[in-house]
Amino acid sequence: MKTVFNKKHLLAVFVVLSMPFLLKAVETHIDDIQIRNSAPFSSEELLEVIRSEREALFDPRLIKLDQILLSNFYRKQGFLRVRVLDTLKFSPTREKVTLSYTIKHGPRFYLEEITFSGNRDIDSTRLDNEVMQNIELRVPIDESVLGEVRQRLEDLYYNSGKPFVEIAQDYEFKQDTLVYVRFNIRENQTVIIRDIRYIGLELVQKFIIRRELEIKRGDIYNRKKLDNSQQNIYSTGLFQFVRLELEPDRNNPGQATLIVRVKEKEARWIGLYMGVAHEQQEFYGSKMELTFEGGHRNLYGTGRSASLHITPSLMYESSQNKLINAENEITFKFVEPWIGYTRTPGIFQISYHQFRLPNSADFDLLRASFEVHHKFDKYEVNATLSAKQLDQLDNGDIDLTRVTDFDEGQSRVYGLSLYGKRDTRNNLFNPENGALNDLSISFSQSVGLVDNRSVTNRYLTLISSWQRYQPWRPTIFGRKLDWVLASRLKSGMIYELGGAKNIPISERFYAGGATSVRGYGEQLLGPAAALNEQGQIISAAGGKLLFLANIEARIPLFWLLVGEVFVDAGNVWSEIGDFRPLDIRLTTGLGLAMITPLGPIRVDYGYKLTPRPSDPTPDSFHLGIYFAF
Repeated sequence: MKTVFNKKHLLAVFVVLSMPFLLKAVETHIDDIQIRNSAPFSSEELLEVIRSEREALFDPRLIKLDQILLSNFYRKQGFLRVRVLDTLKFSPTREKVTLSYTIKHGPRFYLEEITFSGNRDIDSTRLDNEVMQNIELRVPIDESVLGEVRQRLEDLYYNSGKPFVEIAQDYEFKQDTLVYVRFNIRENQTVIIRDIRYIGLELVQKFIIRRELEIKRGDIYNRKKLDNSQQNIYSTGLFQFVRLELEPDRNNPGQATLIVRVKEKEARWIGLYMGVAHEQQEFYGSKMELTFEGGHRNLYGTGRSASLHITPSLMYESSQNKLINAENEITFKFVEPWIGYTRTPGIFQISYHQFRLPNSADFDLLRASFEVHHKFDKYEVNATLSAKQLDQLDNGDIDLTRVTDFDEGQSRVYGLSLYGKRDTRNNLFNPENGALNDLSISFSQSVGLVDNRSVTNRYLTLISSWQRYQPWRPTIFGRKLDWVLASRLKSGMIYELGGAKNIPISERFYAGGATSVRGYGEQLLGPAAALNEQGQIISAAGGKLLFLANIEARIPLFWLLVGEVFVDAGNVWSEIGDFRPLDIRLTTGLGLAMITPLGPIRVDYGYKLTPRPSDPTPDSFHLGIYFAF
């Protein structure tokens, strides 16, 4: 049969082909969302589950996602046979659409019992104690809970020498809605690590990997120990790639060889890094930091490392309209990865640091230190022994007689400090839950000459902080929002053990700036070291008592942007006895952060709620990397 096309046919084809483009030109918005047969849940509760929103731009792809979300929600509440149907009703102009979801949830099932069969090497009492802990029965069945039970069961066997265990899961329905779940276990053989073989080693000696392994020859297979061993080997910094494989013995199924397959990093390395930091005193500007570094990460194949870091900093000085060299630092670092036959690295550092910040007393700092660090299951502990030589210089701009009471003669500082922390944050750079608690205790001795006589001052420094991060879901205009509430309390105290009152400038507390009280410029909250002709603070002297309190709401906006609303409070006092609650300064403000793979980059604006007469400005801008706390 021969088909003949006329003008009417061509017009119809043109209209059909043009429909996607014509429809695409019309923006369709969601006029209403209806959820029918939502019992036993309210429609408002289910609207919080789906992604589609009233008055939002209609996206057909969300229909399928909404169905999946609603189905999963019902299944978690025991409705195993739920079905979600959708209906779309467009307006004549297709500018609006009404979404209707009909829930056919079927009967509600209850988890009546969980049993195990086939277990021989691990008795039922141990299974009940370790697998069934905190598992509720005779409640609406939640398949994710059954998944958790299966995961616990697998972990128990994998960590008990059974890498080839087989687990099957059966359901039995009684009285229509009661579910009996049985896990059928086929344990198979217990596997012993007969040998360990290393592949890929060139310069690194075997004992480096051997001491990082938490499983040895003759041990039974244990997946948790293997996972920890892989992390330990990566943490040495010597390898690009680490994989642990199990090779069964064909002649003896109960034995296997552990293969450690690695790829080494280049032992010698050099690097160049550039960063931007913010400084604000009586001017607004940023400083650029360049770091030239290089070293050897595997001296003589032993895992010991040595490196050299050189960091100059450039800053634009608006009053002189030129770039100045604000800071310079050179550091040599040597790391011994194991001390006392434990995974306790020791770090020796010696550094020389020049401070040439504008509107501040200039000084040079020579520092040598030895630090040991050990990480426990939930805690980390550091101990540091240090010695410093502080040389304060007259730069001609700051009247040093104004700071004599603080610094006179205290040029050498020896210290011993202990630091511990417990970190439960779910993310280091952008935490949404968890806490960080830390405590630092230091004993220091500063020595110098005053009026041609030696003066020694001994003092204790205590610093404690508490940081909490928690989801915050306020309801605004009928919508529940996903915000994060971050809060911090921090305090510090320097207590002299003798009669001398001289604390070196580098050892005192400072406040104000991008990471403390954001209504103030960097280090400009607290006692003044120098004032300008208008009686305004242009340089800080620091103090012996510190208090900070911060609370911040972090609000996801769109894309990678996060808004901030914060209130900061705090101050620094020259002496512990000078503390007055009314001296605590309050600031508030707004910020905008962009989340990047390297951490948040943010801009904050802080406004002083309780200013002092000597404050140079009523507000302050800050540019920062990472969140303030």
